[in-house]
Amino acid sequence: MIAGCQQSSFEESIANKHLEEATKKIEAFVYTLNDPKADKEDKEDILCLKYPKIYKYEYLQALLRLSKLKLSNVESKEKLMRDLKITTDYYSDKLGIICD
Repeated sequence: MIAGCQQSSFEESIANKHLEEATKKIEAFVYTLNDPKADKEDKEDILCLKYPKIYKYEYLQALLRLSKLKLSNVESKEKLMRDLKITTDYYSDKLGIICD
């Protein structure tokens, strides 16, 4: 029983750390996307490549891991992916950036 609790606690700690790291990256991306002085090429790189990659493969995965451990009530993967699309569409329209 104790080993199971320790393993769960370790997994929770790792998932929380990954979520925190991914959240910091996303916050930095959003800051750059909202910065009128930021280079348009940097914004395009963030919007079309970096933001979706970090969201899908780091942020989303950490949330799903926490949900699997029953430590967090997470929206469905489909809802989270819709949120990503809403965000990227918003910045695409706002910044006039079209991602291929």
